[in-house]
Amino acid sequence: MRSPSPRSIVHFCGLCLIMLAGLILGAGPSSASLEEEVARKNKELAEQKRQIQALTDEERRLHKNLVQLETSVQEATATLQRQETELTQLRAKQVETAKHLNLLLAEREKTGRQLEELLQTLWPIYLKAREEGVAAPEQWSLNDRKGEWLASMYREAQRIRGDIERQTQEVADQQSALDQIAANVAAQMENAKATRTDLEKKKKQYDSQIKEVRSQKVQSEREIRNLLGTIASLRHQISLQASRQISKLQGQLSWPAKGRTIVPFAPDAKPGSNGIGLSLTPGAPVRSISWGKVVHNDQLRGFGQVVIVFHGEDYYSLYAFLSDAPLPVGKEVERGQQIGVCGYYPPAKGDGLYFELRFKQKAINPLKWLQSG
Repeated sequence: MRSPSPRSIVHFCGLCLIMLAGLILGAGPSSASLEEEVARKNKELAEQKRQIQALTDEERRLHKNLVQLETSVQEATATLQRQETELTQLRAKQVETAKHLNLLLAEREKTGRQLEELLQTLWPIYLKAREEGVAAPEQWSLNDRKGEWLASMYREAQRIRGDIERQTQEVADQQSALDQIAANVAAQMENAKATRTDLEKKKKQYDSQIKEVRSQKVQSEREIRNLLGTIASLRHQISLQASRQISKLQGQLSWPAKGRTIVPFAPDAKPGSNGIGLSLTPGAPVRSISWGKVVHNDQLRGFGQVVIVFHGEDYYSLYAFLSDAPLPVGKEVERGQQIGVCGYYPPAKGDGLYFELRFKQKAINPLKWLQSG
């Protein structure tokens, strides 16, 4: 076998360097790394779900305490209302008792005046009887009747005054008791108000805590949605990688251009060819044979403008002698997407394309991979 020419060696080394750089710079994340990322995201998702459960348990606890607190507030409010009603009734009774007491005091004043009048009437009679001495027998009966009448009047006045004094004392005692009860009820009302105020304050604190827990839950739920979206995206990428494995597309790849093959794949011929050459019409578009990423777009001595696309799994396609190649390095391309325009190709003595397909930097027969016909 004839030794490779210096030009072939330079060509091969140049392509090796380009493809090695493409492997380093152009390769996307592997399926294994994507699965690892999915596992990490699933771990984060599980942690977020645990946090959601903890927050849910905390929210339930706070709700339970809040319900108990609201019951206590209602009971305190009912107690306060009862005490207000009781105090209102007591104050109304105090007013009535005060009126009764005033009436009794007025009656006592009246009977006091009556006794005074009786004393003023009886005293002159008593003095006159002492001055006259023993009355004549015919006057005894009259004097007895007068004395008995005056005495009975005095006794009745004394009885009335005694009753009034007793009633006055009873009413005064009743009023004092009412005052004490009203004071106790008022104190209880103040305590009930303080209790209700404290309960309302605690209720607001629970409301605030529940709002904070709900806010944290909303944030955690948002993070869960984001994680689910990220996991779905990663799964989609894994699915795309599985569906875009070029190694499974032998005999199904699109042709880079429509034209006539003028240089066959013949690496062992003299001179050899590691790819195929096509004769094309001027301005014919050149397209990517499959999904991939542009890893080289520059002049290469002896090949003109060259674009190399990395397809994953160590497969590369090379397109040479282009007149226009606008896609930047790093640009992802789809199958059949235009990557340039054909240019002058010496073997065609006109417009054409030189195309190679390589696996691990080794040229392989593209005709076995391109669609037939």
